[in-house]
Amino acid sequence: MAAVYPYQYKSFQSHRNLTDDVDASHVNNLQDEVAAIQQTLGIMPHQDTSLKMKVNTWASVTARLDAIQRGKGVPACYLSKTSDSYKKTSTSGTKRLTWPRPSAAADPENLYVSGGIRTNRAGWWIITARCKWGPDTAHQGADRQIGLYADTSELITQDLTPITDGYTHMHIAWQGFVAAGKTLTLGIFHPVTNKTISVVNLHLAAAMLRET
Repeated sequence: MAAVYPYQYKSFQSHRNLTDDVDASHVNNLQDEVAAIQQTLGIMPHQDTSLKMKVNTWASVTARLDAIQRGKGVPACYLSKTSDSYKKTSTSGTKRLTWPRPSAAADPENLYVSGGIRTNRAGWWIITARCKWGPDTAHQGADRQIGLYADTSELITQDLTPITDGYTHMHIAWQGFVAAGKTLTLGIFHPVTNKTISVVNLHLAAAMLRET
């Protein structure tokens, strides 16, 4: 007889020693149901081995499902640093920033590389960045620019003109498909030749929304 799980619960007949006959079908039915449970759950159902850089293991399948509901195991990383700067020369282009290593809480899936965030799964990602350009009242008409990149591909850029006090607060966001193994970076640029302008309060963050 075919197993009924996972479509319904299987009912079993109780047997008494030295009183009831045990037929081979009784044992076979038990084996069929155990095999159906194994096939439904698969091997190591309490473990997530889909990540390229880390294996997550929980105490039970219930604990793993609870973690999924809370978003644990979803690739995400937050990088930040206090300051940087950019000097425009006659040959320089966009400067890709480097970052200090974040805490384990800010990078639970070990996505950090010195130049940014390395995607470990292909899917739809959301990427955000923020910075504050330092004052330069002598060149208020010169735009400040930041951009998000996946390896050498430009995802999005933003240009703003400094406000009256010379500071420029910039925030940028992008979401879309990113392949696994791409390095997400933040680039900064200004067009004032031979001028060094500071940038403070920097962050770069990425989280996967949906795996393909």
